[in-house]
Amino acid sequence: MRVVDWVIAIALVLIGLSCLTMSANMTGNVNSFGPYLTTLWKICLWAGIPAILVALLYFLLIKRK
Repeated sequence: MRVVDWVIAIALVLIGLSCLTMSANMTGNVNSFGPYLTTLWKICLWAGIPAILVALLYFLLIKRK
């Protein structure tokens, strides 16, 4: 994949996470920005940590071969 393809893919993932956070935040206090950022941080951690672990395992297996 080219760099442009990666940028588009990452942008779409970030937009999706933002929409997920907004819908999760609508169940609580709608007038505050703090809970939105807290929820966004939690969702990004839940999405990011497994992605980082998979990437590290992938690179370790490639380097081993």
